[in-house]
Amino acid sequence: MKNRIERRKKWALFLRTRDSWLLKRLLSLLQTLCTMIQRDWQADKYFLLAIILLVWTSVVVIAYYLNHPQPEPLADSWSYLYVVNQIQHHGQIVNFWRLPGYPFLIYLIYTLAGQGNLGAVSIAQGMLFIFSTLELYILGSLILRRSWIAFLLSLFVGADIVILSNVKPIMSEGMALWLLITLALAVTLFLHTLRLRFFWLVILCALLLFFTRPEWIYLPPFLFAYLLLVIYWRGLQRRFIVPILIATLLLYGFLSGYTLLNTMQNNFNGVTWIQNINLLGKVLQYRMEDEACPQDAKISHILDTYTKRGITDPYIILSQQPVLARDYAARSGKFAKGIILHHPGEFALKSIPIFFSSLTDFHLQSAVQTDGPFGAPLKWLQDEFHAFYYYNILFPLCALIWVLLMCIRKMRQHEMVQKLGQLCCWCSMA
Repeated sequence: MKNRIERRKKWALFLRTRDSWLLKRLLSLLQTLCTMIQRDWQADKYFLLAIILLVWTSVVVIAYYLNHPQPEPLADSWSYLYVVNQIQHHGQIVNFWRLPGYPFLIYLIYTLAGQGNLGAVSIAQGMLFIFSTLELYILGSLILRRSWIAFLLSLFVGADIVILSNVKPIMSEGMALWLLITLALAVTLFLHTLRLRFFWLVILCALLLFFTRPEWIYLPPFLFAYLLLVIYWRGLQRRFIVPILIATLLLYGFLSGYTLLNTMQNNFNGVTWIQNINLLGKVLQYRMEDEACPQDAKISHILDTYTKRGITDPYIILSQQPVLARDYAARSGKFAKGIILHHPGEFALKSIPIFFSSLTDFHLQSAVQTDGPFGAPLKWLQDEFHAFYYYNILFPLCALIWVLLMCIRKMRQHEMVQKLGQLCCWCSMA
């Protein structure tokens, strides 16, 4: 009995000591935060502008969601929900249809908010949009070194109804947007500090982006080549060449492992069969289906029967032609790859006008309801951003100016020019 009382006293003393330590720690952090805010208020007011941006973006997102609050699954949403079902009931992470990044987000939200709660998934994506806007503000502040310029740019993005219309539906765009901006921020922090911890943060973000959208698996060679170039200009290539090589091996090692598991579990040698469909879609879009090898003449003839009727949607064709959809559209993918590899010049030339038209061409995946709450101001914002997007045609000119700056030795040594370079890479790839 006496020993039990002594143990209780020791336990109580430990709790009081621990609580006292936690309280002191919290007070110390609060004091540090207050000091930082006070200094910030006397200087560039970064913190105050961040709070205003948070409130502004939150108001826009809340108004947009209240305007049409129902979750909006689109045609591609069901494939992601299928992967979620496979994860929940079979523990199957590797899938031939969709990469596991976005389905894992849905799975996590289902765990927290209830099974099948698509409304919670849509709200979480709205929160990711808010986080993306705040990170864009930090990114702009690091690059431009002017809080008010970064604030105005982020304020503009925070009201972008066009982006928000792609974030709200049950699609991977919201998560991909957040990961992409986080990746750009991580690269900027690395270039700003040249600390390895930020470099490994870059690798983590790239890996998550790998398994969210398949088109970003082609990013690392371009990203690392640019980082090596900047590091070479700074005379630090020996310090970072080994980490960059290790990172490249790690990223593509994970990707190779995923492909191997896909082959073993699903008998599909690839990342996702959507890539086969997209390749076929590009060949049809460029009207190159007749340039296949003689042994693929039968496929060319089948596709001609559709293109002559103006049908170039690969999903429609594959749904009506089982011979082309068999084995995860492997034959269609091989057919398209063969054409592209044997006619790379023509494919590149036909991609140029598409590149320019894609700068101003977009689709609203979730339109504002004019008769809903806040319909009038939201519709005005939507129309204004619709008109503003035509200025995206100026992006090639901005990229050209940056290339010219990089050619001038004194200019390319400027940290701002080097940081802007990676943003040009992101926009060009997107």
